[in-house]
Amino acid sequence: MPIESFIHHTARCMLGVKELHLDLRNYLDEIEMYANLVDGSISSRQIVAMALVNYMDRKAFLNKIEELEEKLGYEE
Repeated sequence: MPIESFIHHTARCMLGVKELHLDLRNYLDEIEMYANLVDGSISSRQIVAMALVNYMDRKAFLNKIEELEEKLGYEE
């Protein structure tokens, strides 16, 4: 079993879940990847909390767009 990163562990604890959804794990991995590009790492609960808020807001926004598109009969 791979070692769980700080960002994943902290997000799981904050959300009170045993496992994160794949899209959330990927989102958090991207944040960690960009931190690593400048020789950094995510090691702050505040940063993880901000990432979760941003993720949840983005998810709600995209759901609202889908609802509006359905009401307007928009198809790709």
